Amino acid sequence: MRRKVVLLMAAAPVAALTAAAALSASPSVTITTPKTNQKVSLRQNPYLAVAGTAAFADTTAGTTEFFLRRDGCGTSADNPHLSITSGTDGGDGCGLIIDQVGLVGDAAPQASFTDYPAVDGMPLAYDGTQPINGQVSLTGAQVGLAEVDVDLQALVGGNAVDIGSATGSAILDPTGASTPVPFTIQPNVALDGSDIQALDLRVTIHGPNVYSGFVALSGASWVEIPSYAASVNKSVEIPVDDPSFSNPTPARLSGSTWSVAIPTPSIGKHTIYASSTQGYDTSAPASVTFNVTK
Repeated sequence: MRRKVVLLMAAAPVAALTAAAALSASPSVTITTPKTNQKVSLRQNPYLAVAGTAAFADTTAGTTEFFLRRDGCGTSADNPHLSITSGTDGGDGCGLIIDQVGLVGDAAPQASFTDYPAVDGMPLAYDGTQPINGQVSLTGAQVGLAEVDVDLQALVGGNAVDIGSATGSAILDPTGASTPVPFTIQPNVALDGSDIQALDLRVTIHGPNVYSGFVALSGASWVEIPSYAASVNKSVEIPVDDPSFSNPTPARLSGSTWSVAIPTPSIGKHTIYASSTQGYDTSAPASVTFNVTK
């Protein structure tokens, strides 16, 4: 069931990916070798050296903060979600569960969780070398002990992946407006550098408490995802006489330059195309036309 929830999020990020590409610094590419109208002897050069430059957006490591938000409470449009912007939430203080007092004190798991899918901030270049920190603030009578389970899943390359889970607990404070329950999800190095297409935070509240399974929103509950300023996945590809890039050759990247050797094409006029890609963003193509002689 959880996998279906995450996969259903794939539809929204299609528009988000397009918008993010328009807002971020796009990669660019140039071809420096061969030169325009350069003559290349097929007999003397069975292989052709192709080279150029490429520019990409900065990939400085940092964090992206998502706020737990909800538009309503008990309506057909409650819309619990994650957003990189905070504000006043119509569903602030809406209940997940109402736990009984006692040694068990837990509702059935299938009745006690709420999914918060990200509605913006995608794609996200995930830094899997750092822990994920956050808090779910609880309100209500605030009597007893509350435990909050969080499970974070994502969509990477069209596949649902589990980033990690954690449990936080806190003695509820009946004198305050809400009680923050902090949590930490350990680093997931296996997913470091992944370009996340969609994100979903599942929150489950349980524990021996009275009338306290209510989530305080409006900026009180959040999760910070370690991330890079832009995708760390970069590439340059070149095809010959193929502006559609249907079967390109990958180039070797070294800093801001790239190079590759390809078999020299047949005698005649030819055009080499090049494009650079960073995550889901692809540059405008560059091209150069040259002549192959005997």
